[in-house]
Amino acid sequence: MLLLAGVLALAGCGKEKPAALVMEGVTVDLPKLKEAFATASPELKASVSEVGMGVRYNDYSRAFTALAKLDSAPDLTEPQKKIVSEVADQVKQLAAKAAAPPAK
Repeated sequence: MLLLAGVLALAGCGKEKPAALVMEGVTVDLPKLKEAFATASPELKASVSEVGMGVRYNDYSRAFTALAKLDSAPDLTEPQKKIVSEVADQVKQLAAKAAAPPAK
């Protein structure tokens, strides 16, 4: 009985992936970006953090600068290149919506 309780307790401890950030109706998949660079150099991890900070604080030039640093890194894998491109497109959409005049 005690063993069963332990197994059930451990089954409930599974970590869920963090959800993508949704702002202005645009989904920005920052968790996937972080995951893709989880084992990267400290410099690349810092750029990933800068992307997140830029998006969260509506500082899109900060996010774009960090994404450009990531994109120009010499040893990126194909999955890393893909997620950098996807997040850049998502940030572009978000920046365009933020710059658009409010609907009347």
